[in-house]
Amino acid sequence: MTRATQPFIYTVIAVGLLIAAPGRAHAQASVPASVQSATNDTANALRHIGAGVTAGIAFDPELIMFGGYARFGPIFTPSLSFRPGIDFGVGEVTTLMGIHLDVLYTFPGAADGGWAPYIGVGPNFTLSHRGFDTTETDKVDTGTPTTTDTTTTGTTDQPNRFNFSDTDFDGGFNFLAGARRGRMFLEMKATAYGVANVRLMAGFNF
Repeated sequence: MTRATQPFIYTVIAVGLLIAAPGRAHAQASVPASVQSATNDTANALRHIGAGVTAGIAFDPELIMFGGYARFGPIFTPSLSFRPGIDFGVGEVTTLMGIHLDVLYTFPGAADGGWAPYIGVGPNFTLSHRGFDTTETDKVDTGTPTTTDTTTTGTTDQPNRFNFSDTDFDGGFNFLAGARRGRMFLEMKATAYGVANVRLMAGFNF
């Protein structure tokens, strides 16, 4: 591009911008106010909805935990939020599925970029299954005679496997405390009257 052509090119660009600007303004003006308001309300609502995943361990009984949750808030005050979730636990004897309806309170005044402590409470509903296998020796008819010192019988000793299992539905109440930083959080949850009494969890917010 030579010095002689520079003014011409700049003039073409300026004219193009002047022509395009009224078109964009007209497009924005042609959108009804009700549609713009609904769009803004939807965007604001989405800012108050989130989701995430959790994983950790539970004690009494010992379980490996994992699950997911939704988050709604703040509600009523900037410090309150509602976090319903579902989790699954797998252990040597016990398997469970739990539904939690926790309300969280975040302490105000947390430093930007630092850990923000919070506490929470809420009901939970848990379906748990406890089972174990045992092997015992019993008389089983195999159709093949076996010879002893004095008698001949049609049975032989073979192991039989029996399954003893128990499935329960329990309701309880959660008490939890934790801290979040950015998208991550660490949490300890104790459950009264529930199956897994203490959980140590880590979570990630999407």
